[in-house]
Formats: sequence, C-alpha cells, structure tokens
Amino acid sequence: MRAWLFIVVFTFAGFANAQVSRAKMPSLNEDPNILKVFLLNPEMRFERGDSQELVDRKPLNFALALQMRKFSVLTEYARFEENTGNTTSSIGRTHTDLVVWGRYHFFNGTNPNRSVDSTLYAGGGVGLYEEEIVTTLMGSSRTDKSNPKFMSGVSVGGELALNVNKDFGFVGGLEGRALFASDFDPNPVWSAVLRLGFQLAL
Repeated sequence: MRAWLFIVVFTFAGFANAQVSRAKMPSLNEDPNILKVFLLNPEMRFERGDSQELVDRKPLNFALALQMRKFSVLTEYARFEENTGNTTSSIGRTHTDLVVWGRYHFFNGTNPNRSVDSTLYAGGGVGLYEEEIVTTLMGSSRTDKSNPKFMSGVSVGGELALNVNKDFGFVGGLEGRALFASDFDPNPVWSAVLRLGFQLAL
C-alpha cells in the first residue's frame, strides 16, 4: 500500500507544483491549465481466457488529468472481477491497477469563439497492479492477495471539449493503448477506453 500511496501523492504534488509555477509567472497570453475529471470511462481490455480465447474484461475505470498546454499528466484507476465455477467450487479474481500517464499533445485546436477545443496526443505510463484470488470449495474459502507489481503502457488518443464558458466544459476522449507486465497474457494486453467527463480551467 505504500507504493500506491506514493503514486497518488506524487501525482497531486505535480498538480500543486504546476499551480504554484503558474502563479509565479503570470502571462496575459498564457493558456490556462485544465483539470479534467473523467467519471464515465467504458473500457475494453482483452486478456486470454482459460480456453486461450481473448476475453473482454470491461474494467471499472476512473481518471483525473491536468493539461498544461503541450503536456498533461493523467492518473487512472481501474478494477475488474473474473469469476469461474459454481456454488460448490469457484474461483474469483479481482484485478486492481493504478497508472500515471504522461502525455504529449502534438496537436491542439480551438475554433474562433473557443466553444470547442480538440487535441491529439501520445503518451506513456507506469504504475502498479495487484490481484486477489478467492477460492471456494464446499462452503470454505481461501483468499490469496499478491504484492503490488509493476506495469507500464503506451497510448495514443484524442479528446474533444465543448466549453460552456471560459472556465467549464464537457470533455470526451477515445484512447487506444498497450499495457505491459510480466504476468499479463498476452503481453502486452490491448485496451481501448472511451472517456467522458468535465473540465475546469485553473
């Protein structure tokens, strides 16, 4: 859990540092930093199942991003469950991961009245994951939980924002990525996520 806490603290420290730096160097022409909160993120993540076919795990996914012109930092939490067997004998698996993504926005576009913003980006991420296995047999259960393990990834995607005013807007994005870890099957695991949420100018 110390490693999880370190990632969260590191991410929010970066957010705070960006705000302090911006406060020290004001500029009338400088674009504001943008905080993006993604609460609805349908994800398709394909793992190999027991029969060696690819199975879509559909993780529960939440993300928080801070964009500073050409660069952004996004912290993403994902979780899914897999259950096999019956009421007498079953195995339940819970996968949880936390990844911090650094993204370079190689295209930023704004229409003349600034009601619509668009961006394309590529990025890389590092984080940790852990898994919990619950084995049930004839009413007795056993729980095994792994230590946090390292994972990484690369991504490419785009976002479109509809600005209600200069400080608030709705944002959606589509991203494809490859996730790497020693225990993943296949390695990398391929994933696509649709992100929907809102943004605030800071």
